[in-house]
Parts: sequence; structure tokens; C-alpha cells
Amino acid sequence: MKYTAQRIIGLIIGIIDAVLLIRLVLKILGAIPENVFVSGIYGITQPLVGIFEGIFAQVPLPSINAVAVFEPATVIALLVVGLIGWVLQRIFGSH
Repeated sequence: MKYTAQRIIGLIIGIIDAVLLIRLVLKILGAIPENVFVSGIYGITQPLVGIFEGIFAQVPLPSINAVAVFEPATVIALLVVGLIGWVLQRIFGSH
């Protein structure tokens, strides 16, 4: 049972981290927010990233025709989600 719980937690955290990582790459590359895929990723991840916005400023990156930024809030969200996943796996794995 504990092995199944750990796998489910790992899968969920992995999916969340993957989507957050896609957001980070899209921001760094200056993806156009009006694109359906890009706006979908931003919309899905905004609740997780939004709570960390304002801790550090976004850093504009040089780009040719796009607004590329390094968004520290996404990195913080990645770390926090990973930490929560690690703690949950330890809790469910200890019994």
C-alpha cells in the first residue's frame, strides 16, 4: 500500500513539476502569451506560481522579437512542490 501511495505522489509531483518547467522555458524563450498552448500552460500554472510572485522581480532577458524573462516565482514553485512531494513520500513511506 505504501509503495502505491509513494508512486501516486511521485507521479502527481512529477507532472506538476514538468508543467512548471515548461512554463519556465516558455518564459525564458519569450513565448507569445496569446498562443493557445502557451496561454494554457500559463493558466494552469498561475495558481501555483502566483503565490510566490513578488518575492523577487522578474529579470528581462535579451531577445530579438519577444519579451523573454526569467521568472524566479516559477523556480520557487518548482522547489516548493518538489519539497512537498519529498515530505509526503517520506510520510507515506515510513509506515
